[in-house]
Amino acid sequence: SAFDDELDAISHAYDYGIVPGSATVFVRDHANRIGRLDLTLLEGVLAVIDKTERGYMVTSCSALTNAGLALATASKVQTHLNKPFESMESLLMSISPMFCQRFQEVLLERL
Repeated sequence: SAFDDELDAISHAYDYGIVPGSATVFVRDHANRIGRLDLTLLEGVLAVIDKTERGYMVTSCSALTNAGLALATASKVQTHLNKPFESMESLLMSISPMFCQRFQEVLLERL
């Protein structure tokens, strides 16, 4: 289904700007069209993201280390919890400065 295809694409489309291979879809609720995945930001933060008809939103996060960057990024992510974003890119750019940087590098490479 298109729903499954979209979730499958999410699980590898952003490997350039997150920990590669870390995005895993673990809920596929076809009746309600809700997908849930987790992924690890380059800053060392695990984020759980819901894909619904309202868009993409982070529902929880946790720093994976006590490093300053991981803790600072986790607190930044928490300010965006349950806030819907139109696209996965805009969500990741809002919560991860390192994703933002990689995203811009990839755009420049494509020019």
